[in-house]
Amino acid sequence: MTKNLLKLTIAIAAVAIVLGSSLTTNAYPPFVKKAQKFGAKDCTFCHKEAEGGEGWNDRGNWLIAEKDKRKADAIDVEWLTDYKEADKKDGDKKEEPKKEKP
Repeated sequence: MTKNLLKLTIAIAAVAIVLGSSLTTNAYPPFVKKAQKFGAKDCTFCHKEAEGGEGWNDRGNWLIAEKDKRKADAIDVEWLTDYKEADKKDGDKKEEPKKEKP
């Protein structure tokens, strides 16, 4: 009886580990180290929260879209070489050239 209970416990633990690992987020702390050369200081480089996890900013959403576009199994931080920042905020807009008077 105890052998069966032990086997069942091990099987449940194995299933929990497999399921838990498949539900992890797309990024993890080693990504920050790899992304430092692109300007990353912490998880908010791609995530909305400093702890990472679900909730991505424009860069994070772009990486997820790239993963789908490239039909890749995982995100590659090196793709950031192709990422273009979104248009600057209203306060950062470039001045439009002045029109010459006739």
